[in-house]
Amino acid sequence: MSLTALFVLVVSALVHAGWNALGRRTRPAVAFYLVASLTGVVVLAPVVVWWHATAALIPGVVLLLLIPAGFFQMLYFTGLAGAYKTGDMSVAYPFARALPVLLVPVVTTALGHGTPLSPVAIGGMVGVTIGMLVIPHASFSTFSWSAFRGRWPAFAFLAGVGTTGYSIVDNAALNIYRNTVAAGAAHGASIEAPVIYGFFESLSAALFLLAAGLLIRGPRRVAADVRSISIRDAIAAGIGIIGAYALVLIAYGFVDNVSYVVAFRQMSLPIGLVFAVTFLRERLTGPRVIGTALIVAGLVTVGLAG
Repeated sequence: MSLTALFVLVVSALVHAGWNALGRRTRPAVAFYLVASLTGVVVLAPVVVWWHATAALIPGVVLLLLIPAGFFQMLYFTGLAGAYKTGDMSVAYPFARALPVLLVPVVTTALGHGTPLSPVAIGGMVGVTIGMLVIPHASFSTFSWSAFRGRWPAFAFLAGVGTTGYSIVDNAALNIYRNTVAAGAAHGASIEAPVIYGFFESLSAALFLLAAGLLIRGPRRVAADVRSISIRDAIAAGIGIIGAYALVLIAYGFVDNVSYVVAFRQMSLPIGLVFAVTFLRERLTGPRVIGTALIVAGLVTVGLAG
């Protein structure tokens, strides 16, 4: 992997951990991520106009897949908001990042699309699982299931389910879109198509977040929620979400093996731990350090094995 790719991935990891720390600091309502998603739409709109030739090639089936993609994004942001309201980032963040690695193979296998897992990948998944069991404890001498009490595990699980769902849908949709663009002899299958897809997915997520808010809380409370959040922080988070996504796409152009990108993206987890301790004043405990290290090692192993 080139130094350029490594630099881009480090910056992407910093940005990803940064917008999560920003969200945790504000203890966000779902309205926070609604504004963040709308920010992504606004930021990417000029790019879609500029790349209108590629945008015009988006197939109808991909537009249909954007419906479940937006729904799962809504679940992800709802879970993230709840987890950051009720738990620490140094625990909830690695949980939400690690769960999809365990859930995606289960779902894809159940759907008949999975490939047999290698022993190395299974070993990595075991490491992830052990790390997730270790990380919530205050110390190694007080291991107990009571560490998982509270609402944050349910919200972190919801975020993980959301990530699992949109990851599977995104993979299918982008494969179709890229192939369509390539078949049309148009440029931009590697970068333009994913960015344009990101625009539509941000729009779909925003619509689902708005619809869920209106159904559950009603128009007045949604408006009050938007007024109560820091719009500046939500916009910054939205730019961070899109920025981290774009940097990962750029990194793909500088590596020979995409598994390296998947693996090195996990640098955001130790960076997130540092942000949580330094800027959010969360406790730095032995289980959080060891648990994060086990999750990172497991995720990297699974990424390289894939």
